[in-house]
Amino acid sequence: MAIPTIPTIQEIKDRIVADLENKLNQTTPALPKAFNNVLAGALAGLFILLYQAILWVYRQIFPQTADIAALELLGALVGINRLAATFAVLTADVAGTNGYSPPEGTLFRSSNDVVYKITTTEAISGGVASVVLTALTSGEAGNLPNGTILDIISPDPDLVGTAEVTATTTSGDDAESNDSLRARVISEYQKRRTGGAPADYEAWGLETPNFDWISPLDSPTTPGEVQVYGKVDNQPDGIPTGNQLSELYEYLTKDPDTGLRTRHPIGPDILTFPIERFSFDIEIFIQGSTPALESQIDLAVTDYVETQEPYNDAVHTVKKDTISEGGISNIANDIANPVGATVTNVVLKQTSDSLIISSYQLFGGIFGKVNSIIYTPVV
Repeated sequence: MAIPTIPTIQEIKDRIVADLENKLNQTTPALPKAFNNVLAGALAGLFILLYQAILWVYRQIFPQTADIAALELLGALVGINRLAATFAVLTADVAGTNGYSPPEGTLFRSSNDVVYKITTTEAISGGVASVVLTALTSGEAGNLPNGTILDIISPDPDLVGTAEVTATTTSGDDAESNDSLRARVISEYQKRRTGGAPADYEAWGLETPNFDWISPLDSPTTPGEVQVYGKVDNQPDGIPTGNQLSELYEYLTKDPDTGLRTRHPIGPDILTFPIERFSFDIEIFIQGSTPALESQIDLAVTDYVETQEPYNDAVHTVKKDTISEGGISNIANDIANPVGATVTNVVLKQTSDSLIISSYQLFGGIFGKVNSIIYTPVV
């Protein structure tokens, strides 16, 4: 059923007047007609509110158009709930007196003012103890690269006073955005999950902090083996770290709430892989260009190349897996033409071997990356 079209207030008013005149057989005297017009105007205002209310209810039926409160209820019906913010859990080396165990609860502060506390400790041996630090602030702000030095908040005479991050156990992540939640709910309604189908692996993988793209594939060599490629939103080029891939593996095999291995079915193990970036050099032949225009084209073309993605027909609903000269030319001309410039030609090269190509189809876990864009003026 199509969404009904709301008539205008004037159309409703005219219809009411016509109905009154028809029922009362009254079309001539001025006073009754004036009364009909006043009554029709008042009723039309009420009816338009009823129409709007009906359309609002109609929109709540579908996750694509539902308000956030209704979207969360729709998600709960199919087991999709908003992902809560997570606290970063790090491993760090703490130096101090041999035999001394840094107390649990000891606080350290990073340079961005996030505070961490020791949640698991051990006795210092060889001048160093490896401890587990948990951020007291949830979200991505708690993530730190290995080698980061933290300062102790309350000095301890048996500790040097610093901690050095050596590993990440759990990545901190912000609470899920409304757009991300809507996309997951829509995806769940579009796909059928059957306890080990590709859509299951995608859904489990997207629960992992910071992962925003998942593609499960059959192994080309081992029957039943699942190879899962993942992309994250908090690392350069979206390439996950080794720790993040280990975390992804845990989410693909165990329920994070119960810790039980209720996800990956019995069979060969899961292999997790990071995405890769295949690099391109682009030459744009342009007439009437300016530095400011080229800067705008740079941003648009880079976004086009680096957001195309490999297509997996088992989990992806939109196919955008090809980087082409034509696609680059269209995007560049959409920016150039309104200011009187024209892109006359585009040359696309593979950076690895300078091979000129007309297009490149992404596959597996391969994404595109712009290595360089140069402009050649055309007279």
